[in-house]
Amino acid sequence: MKSSIFQFFFLLFVLTLASCAYDEDDNLGNNPNGELTEIIPSDSDLFKNLQDITSDDVRPDKTIACIDFIYPLTIFVFDNTNEFLSTNLVLDDEQFSDILENLEVDYSISVSFPITSTLDTGEELVIENKEELKAAIDLCLNEELIFECNQLIQNCVWKIGYSYNFDNPYLGGIFQESNGFTTLNIDGILLSGSWSPLIIENELHLNINLIDDIEITEFFNYDWTVQYIDENSLLLVNGERELVLNQRCDPNFADCKNFIFEVCETELDSGTSEHILDDYTFCIFDSLELDDSYEITYHETLEDVTDNLNAIPSEDVYLIEAETQSIYVRIYDEDNDTNYIIEITLATITC
Repeated sequence: MKSSIFQFFFLLFVLTLASCAYDEDDNLGNNPNGELTEIIPSDSDLFKNLQDITSDDVRPDKTIACIDFIYPLTIFVFDNTNEFLSTNLVLDDEQFSDILENLEVDYSISVSFPITSTLDTGEELVIENKEELKAAIDLCLNEELIFECNQLIQNCVWKIGYSYNFDNPYLGGIFQESNGFTTLNIDGILLSGSWSPLIIENELHLNINLIDDIEITEFFNYDWTVQYIDENSLLLVNGERELVLNQRCDPNFADCKNFIFEVCETELDSGTSEHILDDYTFCIFDSLELDDSYEITYHETLEDVTDNLNAIPSEDVYLIEAETQSIYVRIYDEDNDTNYIIEITLATITC
């Protein structure tokens, strides 16, 4: 990633303020020295990208490692009529971020053109306007986004998480990637193949290709668009389909698998089993990537769980007299006054 174009950007920010430009407006003004300068409104995409670069956000999709600011630098602030207001000496990311965050919604900051620098090859590079700057930085961003995604998916393992919007029969499966070779382990079934991050029209994609020709591959072998849920969770989307992947680096990542909880028969051929629902709370929270601060209750019917009625005493023995029985779980988020409802399966097995 240390090619000459990236080294150029380090020199670039000694001379001027720049960022990942997606703004299409070309407003012009004059800085205190009378030089022509290009205005960046605070409600533009370019301005928002500047905020991302200078923030301390740890999400990988917000990391722009090939673009950096060399301090000190000076930025100019303009009012809503593009009249010059102030000159600001910026010494670090924190100061820069504070200025951007506190800028009035209809104010602007400036970038001056042309920008010139000399590459390692000795060639002089001249950027005359935002369009040329955008073209250079877009290339940097696309390469960096793929690099970040590659780095992320090679760290630890990826556990298939629960989606509230799409039924996923492979909850708890484990993806593991190593040098381009990908495996998927689902209940002891081991599949192999690859997944490849790529950029399509400035959008991050992850193409999954499992080579085993069985039913499972038909669920996963798609070109998925990638969204970051947080610093260790990805949401993959293909049409109406969703796939949640949670990065797991802890040694107990395989303790909890799916939402089928099996218990041996109380007596041989009795077809009955005894369950203590509290025993399943940890795995439910673990699969949903929630902590134990949420309220959780168990119910026999969808109507009861929806109305929060007739909760099953979760600390007592619960007897089922069938091979499987569905139980509905209500999880209440008090901070956001929101209910989540999931379905689990209690199973009786012969041991």
